[in-house]
Amino acid sequence: MTAEPRDTAPDLTDVPLVLLDLDGTVVESGPGILDALEHAFAACGESHPGAERLQTFIGPPLVDAFQAELGMTPERAEAMRQAYTESYLKRGYTMSYPYEGMPELIRALRAEGRTVAVATNKPETTANMVLEHQGLSGDLDLIGGTDLSVGRTHKAAVIGSVLERLGGIPEGGAVMVGDRLHDADGAAAHGLAAVLVGWGYGGPTERAAALPFAETVADLGRMLRG
Repeated sequence: MTAEPRDTAPDLTDVPLVLLDLDGTVVESGPGILDALEHAFAACGESHPGAERLQTFIGPPLVDAFQAELGMTPERAEAMRQAYTESYLKRGYTMSYPYEGMPELIRALRAEGRTVAVATNKPETTANMVLEHQGLSGDLDLIGGTDLSVGRTHKAAVIGSVLERLGGIPEGGAVMVGDRLHDADGAAAHGLAAVLVGWGYGGPTERAAALPFAETVADLGRMLRG
């Protein structure tokens, strides 16, 4: 990824397309995700990695995280993902809530004529459920997520799908806003600017990255709206 140094961050106040990550950016989804992960470890008889390490599974694709972080075989990782999904779809998705100020920022951007869409590693059907439950789905131009049935499993592919459905990158460009480096990596794959945020599930790695960084929702609003 070719990162943009923070002191030469691009002017985003007129960028016509704003893509938002979901977990850790638009909504605080940790309680529901952690609840479903607890269920998955118990249901599959896997050793619990501890509460602190469990937090690191929020955001990246779960199958990848299970394999990379815990050394699971692809088969065990997929079984864990299925157990997680079963629990999350029963009740986990109802535990999310929007970060303070995010609904207002989304509506303000739309009122200015900007296109605002979600690009998330969550399955697209699940992302729609979360945002519908929060009453936010009608405030977005498009909700894009992963889809195993068509092989759309990573952030770069999700962003590509969102861009395609929106008619491509508009004149004036687009920006991807997220809390983890894989959000920025996905943006870089399409030549998009990226902004990392400080209220989600990122850590020292994200804070050290040479990328525009918004500590608060208010900071993000100033970056996007001036």
